[in-house]
Amino acid sequence: MKTKRLFFILMLFAILAGSLFSQERVVDNAGLLSESQKENLRRLTNSIFQTYGFDLVIVTERSIGSTSPMVYADDYFDYNGYGSDGCLFLQVTGSRDYWISTSGTGIKILNDYAFGKLENDIVNNLSAGNNYEAYMEFIHDWELFLNLDRNYRSYNFFYQWNIVLVTISWVIAFLIGLIVVQVWKKGMNTALPQRAAGVYVVPGSLAFKVKADNFLYSTVTRTRRQTESNSSGGGGGIHTGSSGRSHGGGGGRY
Repeated sequence: MKTKRLFFILMLFAILAGSLFSQERVVDNAGLLSESQKENLRRLTNSIFQTYGFDLVIVTERSIGSTSPMVYADDYFDYNGYGSDGCLFLQVTGSRDYWISTSGTGIKILNDYAFGKLENDIVNNLSAGNNYEAYMEFIHDWELFLNLDRNYRSYNFFYQWNIVLVTISWVIAFLIGLIVVQVWKKGMNTALPQRAAGVYVVPGSLAFKVKADNFLYSTVTRTRRQTESNSSGGGGGIHTGSSGRSHGGGGGRY
């Protein structure tokens, strides 16, 4: 009896696990990908789920009607059997809209710096017509963010500019060392150069007449410089979807 019960539990677990791993995470309704590209993306997203328990979903549509990209992306993630932790990327080819919807731990992991990198990597490829490359960047960036989170780190200012900060530190150290060496060299010189010419002039042999130009008026002309602003995308903050679950992320047009 116990053996049958254990067998039943194991079978149930296998069925549930299989349904989770076989969950469709690449939905190309716009027909932008080849079969081999879709298969590779599925393999990568399934690997992310098995490693981190995090659902990465890619959805392409030709049109979503009057529904906003944010609402469509949130509802698609909530009502299609994905887990509580994940991120869905939506691309609408007709309106050239895109949206990144985070859920669960994805809201915390995708901070402003991480969102900026993710959005920049995706949009640059979408604008160039490289759809498959954009989805690959989506997966690779999230793999970086998840790996950092697993090690109690985050993609922040210091991680983003790590190379620049290290370079600046080396430059500053080099300049300090150069200044110290120059000070030492000057301290070793016994014959110091004369910086004033007075010591070489015979008294009374040189005379100057003072001349001056006096300006009574001045005119200053100022021209106002025009500025431009660009608001094509950006984060959308935390909001609640129709299912009652919280979502983060943001989007715009490419």
